[in-house]
Amino acid sequence: MTLSVYMLDSPFNLDKNEIKKAVKAIMNFRTQPEYINSLEIALFHPQIDAQSWNKLLDSRGASKAYQDKIYSEPMVRLLTLKALLIPKFLPDFLIWIQTAPKPDDCWESCRKLQASIVTEYQKNIGGLPCLTRNVKDGIYSLLSRLITKPKSSKSDSTIKHKLRGLVHSKFDIPKLVKATKLLLTQKDGFWSQVYRVSFTKDLADALTQIPDLWEPGIITNYPEEQQKFLTNLQPFWRYPGKTDKNYLSLAQFFEEVEEPHFAAIFYQISTGEVPANIFYSLSRKGNVKKGTLFEMTLIRKKGLLDHIHSALDAGIYFVTENLILIIRRMVIGLLLGTIGLITILLISSLLISLYEKDLQASMDEKIAALEEELKSAQASTTDTNNPETLTEISPENQKLFNRTHEAIKAMITNLTDYINQLPPNTLNSIGIPENVQDNNEYIVLFCVKRRLDLAPSFQYGEIGKYNERWQEFSDAIKEYQKSKGVDTPDGVIDKDGRTQRWLEEDIRNQCLNPHGG
Repeated sequence: MTLSVYMLDSPFNLDKNEIKKAVKAIMNFRTQPEYINSLEIALFHPQIDAQSWNKLLDSRGASKAYQDKIYSEPMVRLLTLKALLIPKFLPDFLIWIQTAPKPDDCWESCRKLQASIVTEYQKNIGGLPCLTRNVKDGIYSLLSRLITKPKSSKSDSTIKHKLRGLVHSKFDIPKLVKATKLLLTQKDGFWSQVYRVSFTKDLADALTQIPDLWEPGIITNYPEEQQKFLTNLQPFWRYPGKTDKNYLSLAQFFEEVEEPHFAAIFYQISTGEVPANIFYSLSRKGNVKKGTLFEMTLIRKKGLLDHIHSALDAGIYFVTENLILIIRRMVIGLLLGTIGLITILLISSLLISLYEKDLQASMDEKIAALEEELKSAQASTTDTNNPETLTEISPENQKLFNRTHEAIKAMITNLTDYINQLPPNTLNSIGIPENVQDNNEYIVLFCVKRRLDLAPSFQYGEIGKYNERWQEFSDAIKEYQKSKGVDTPDGVIDKDGRTQRWLEEDIRNQCLNPHGG
């Protein structure tokens, strides 16, 4: 019987003495499976929270080792364990290692402990679900710290992309980038193992779901650090063109670890454009379709050649017409004789000289215009709040939305069993992406939008925030109600009302029935 089966199917009593024994053993590099399993069971138990872990680990000297910079092997192992058990401690732990007199020795002690846990992890990938969850959440904590608003500094980074001038109160961002890269690329590290096996897939799934996550601004049903990370990302999908330069270090990090799809997203978020080499690499692999990735529009960064080509394209007509004129006059000169030829050649030389000056002036003018246009476009992309087009939802519309929202929540509950019993491949056949096929909220909202003839990109989360979005949704409901024979449609879905029943019936018989429409 594996640990996960034992935990889920059998009641157990939390033995705190066993937890203390396990911590002491692992601190002394005795990593037998029973000790690791004791920690796994403790993490599963809701009674043990971060405060409890801090108290227990501090009794072994964790806080003292961290504050007094005690880098003995047992203390390095103890703080490695703390970073595994308390995800938000991971960034501080990495900086603590980087500031050691001999950081390489600390990294080796940390690596050895991870390797011993990886051995147990690899026996059964699903055997350590709670530790694995914590490791993933720790990585999200790291990513969040890489985008913390910086202050000025002269510090620099030794990695390929120099992140000049980025610090945050107690730590240097480039050092944290370097440490994060090392942690996630170690061959036999526990963090790197989880990162390779499942974290990148989980992050891709989460980015795909952001546009349709349930409550706008508040993302739930995720571990704490992942929830914070994803909640902060929501506005970049809700307001296309919104940028935040503090995400640049995250973009450069993902480029460093050769994750171009994530690098592209965070370059777009931080600078409003994606470096051409990354954009083209994704296009060749088929990741970018029609300029979008994870439902975000990507803008390729234009280089000098783009502007030169545009200017030359603008001047090509001028070149062609003048050459034709010169050739015609030369032909006429040949017909008129020597004197006429000399005269035409002189005129041609003059024309060529004038042409070169005109072409240069035309190109200079065109490039200047392009640069001005580019500046204007960049300025427009930074106008992220769009106050002239979106107004905060009025109290009256808020009440109408609340009624509709309650009805849709009831629809999700009513349709869950039906969705769970659908034949294999049904969701694929109607266009539900594989990475959200276990998300019944997404599926029901997908079908609601389809039945109301709304675009798949329409964001349900915005209808409770803005009058314009609610009106668009309400108008679609009215049209749907008219199609059902309602003489005076009200544009609202009431809980247990006829519009809710009609939609549920259509979702069952049409949207979730590939042969029904």
